[in-house]
Amino acid sequence: MLFSKLFGLNEPPVLVSFPKSGRTWLRVMLDDLGVNFQYIHDGTDHKQLRSISSINTSKSRYKRRTTVVLVRDPKDTVVSGYFQMQKRHNLPTGSFSDFIRSDLHGIEKIALFNLGWFSAMPRLHAVRYIQYEDIHRDTAGALKAILDFLGIEMDVGKLTEVANNRTFENMRSSEQTGDFSRRYGHILQPRDLNDPESFKVRKGKIGGYRDYLSDDDIAYCDDLLLKLRYWVELDKVFRQNGLCYQPQEQSRIAVSD
Repeated sequence: MLFSKLFGLNEPPVLVSFPKSGRTWLRVMLDDLGVNFQYIHDGTDHKQLRSISSINTSKSRYKRRTTVVLVRDPKDTVVSGYFQMQKRHNLPTGSFSDFIRSDLHGIEKIALFNLGWFSAMPRLHAVRYIQYEDIHRDTAGALKAILDFLGIEMDVGKLTEVANNRTFENMRSSEQTGDFSRRYGHILQPRDLNDPESFKVRKGKIGGYRDYLSDDDIAYCDDLLLKLRYWVELDKVFRQNGLCYQPQEQSRIAVSD
């Protein structure tokens, strides 16, 4: 589409993310703008039921691809993944405590997946990282940053229009009324109109994990992320190659430690 027309490329750029990192929202807006990506989870789709050990740490197949990596706070990602598994895939999840510790879906797998992409940065031809949280803070600015990275010029008014039209509330309404199903089919349909947790566009709340995880579960997640130096590595890669980066409070705490 637009990217291929501008650059005469056979392969579109890649947008990679762990499942439930906010890709649907971003994809709809990029589709509205006519920007074509290949969207992948790089072998981590929840339905595949693959363990942490299955994560492919080699990114050599993307070496010459233009790549955007979308990340989200792993605690919000894992809670959203829980509802994806339970409400949309109808697969067993156990309790939240079980799920966040799961070798197939849990917080460690999410963190290691993202860290693998962070460490791959020096070996990739063209890669940039963007945070779901930054898209919330400045949606039009985040879209512009992605297009700037791709070398695509677009009127700022158009970016603002798309950002305003695709607020989270409007996204949920479009899913509920069936507008999205005409473009995306069953992928963007609620499984149960009476169950808001079954929507593909569910909540999108930053820090929403606090509504579901116990204090002990949050402590488990925080301890694991600290052990893996997750916030330190996120801070480092975004300072070097991030789009719309604003350091998270966790990052500053981890760095100061």
